[in-house]
This record gives sequence, C-alpha cells and structure tokens, in this order.
Amino acid sequence: MKALLKFLWIQLNMDLREKGTLMNYYVIPLLFYIIIGSVFTQPETKSTLAATMIIFAVTMGAIVGIPGPLVKMRESGTLRAFSVNGISNGMVTFVHAISAFFHILIVSVIIFCTSHLIFKSDNPTYPVRFICVLLLFLLTSTAIGVLIGTFARNQSFVTTFSQLVFLPSILLSGIMFNTSMLPKVLMWGGRIFPATHAMQMFKGLAFHKQTNYSSMIALFVLTVIGVAAVMLTYLKIWKISSGELS
Repeated sequence: MKALLKFLWIQLNMDLREKGTLMNYYVIPLLFYIIIGSVFTQPETKSTLAATMIIFAVTMGAIVGIPGPLVKMRESGTLRAFSVNGISNGMVTFVHAISAFFHILIVSVIIFCTSHLIFKSDNPTYPVRFICVLLLFLLTSTAIGVLIGTFARNQSFVTTFSQLVFLPSILLSGIMFNTSMLPKVLMWGGRIFPATHAMQMFKGLAFHKQTNYSSMIALFVLTVIGVAAVMLTYLKIWKISSGELS
C-alpha cells in the first residue's frame, strides 16, 4: 500500500509537469467555465451552470486527457519497462486512472464552489445528490477514458477517436442548449454518451427540475456504461499481460 501511494504521488506530480495533461485537466475546462459563465445570462442556463460546466470539465479531462498518456507510455516502451521491474500493466493503468480522477475532481470542486459566488448560479436543491451524481459520472468517464487508451493503437487514432466521443458528448448532452431543440434522431443519438445521462441526473436529482426522461433510467444507464467500461478494460489488460507471460 505504501508503494502504491508513493507511485500515485509521483504520478500526480508528473501530470502537473506535462503541459498537454495540464491543459486538458485544468486550463481549458476552467477557461471555458469562465467564458461561458460570463456569456450565458439566461436564467435557465445560469441555474444549472455548475452542473453543465462540471460535465464539460469531466468529459474533457477523462475522454481527451486520459487516453493519450496511456498510449504514449505503451508506444515509448514505458509500460514494458514497468513490467520488467515487477509492476504490472494493470497497476500502472490503475494509478494513472486514480491520478486523473483526483485532478478532474479538483477542477469540479473549484467550479462547484465558485459558480454561485462569481456568476450567481443556483445552488443545488440537494447537495448530497449533486455530489453523488458527480462521483458516479466521474468514475464512469474515467473508466471510458482508460478504455479508449487501452484499446487505441497509436497517438493519431486516440486523438481522433477521443474527439469523436468528446464533441458529440458536449453538443448533444444538453449542457449548451436543451436537447428538446434537437431533431429526434440526434436527441436519441445523444443518449449513447454518459454526459447526456449525467445532465438528466443533475437536473432531476440534484436541482429538482424537469427532465426529458426519468433520472432513475439515466442513473441505471450511466452505471451500466461504467461497469461495462471497467470490465472491458480489465479483460484487455489481462489479455495483454497473458500474452507477455506466454
């Protein structure tokens, strides 16, 4: 356990020194939060500003920020070097995921604590539910980010695929505008992405506002997506580890 915590501490500091990681985890989400908070003045948008900007920050950090470094470590031979020294691929991936989780959680807390003070947005009606939704969404998104990084073949593929997941997540989830304004095909297509279900959960469970569909359905779907991502990642890492041992 002591070695794991030391490894995690080293990874946290390495993330802060990596410019690309720092941009994806902190700089871009916080800049976007400040800009959107200043521009969006409609009461409906302001009321859920904390939730929408947290969804952006989590999606940005997890889907764009996590996969790249994992692929880079694999391409550079770092994962193999760890394996030779007795540190499994699974452990390296786990530490990377936990480190990313903490970084994104810090940004989410900053947004949550400042949105009302700076932009006069509404506080959630049920703060505990808000935190629970945040943690579930963050866990699921982190799992998906790790899944992408585990399966991606190279840097160019992971960059393209991450954007193909990130952009629809932002545009179709309802954080920029109500999904009822979308054509039905796009509205239903948006439900593939965790961000859409997180938005419905924040609205229904934390802010007690009207949703497009049941918050409990969103909770179930988001949980299933997270569990599936974890299982697929585990199977992939197990397959890689088995191949190295054989």
